[in-house]
Amino acid sequence: MPRSKHLTNGAKISAVIVALIGLVAKALFPDIKLPYDDVLKAAGFIVIVFSPIDVSLWLEKVFQQKENQS
Repeated sequence: MPRSKHLTNGAKISAVIVALIGLVAKALFPDIKLPYDDVLKAAGFIVIVFSPIDVSLWLEKVFQQKENQS
């Protein structure tokens, strides 16, 4: 597995952890001024930043398969 795939998997796991920590904090401390929307936007941002790596891996696989077929 390429090293970049480990980075994207780590980013996805980090996003889930950020979302869970934010949502649990909001549930345990209702008076905290932390909107759910901001928590989910932060988690989504982490995934979006690393999405070009995923896209490049997908394209690499597609073009390698096409080269092997020809």
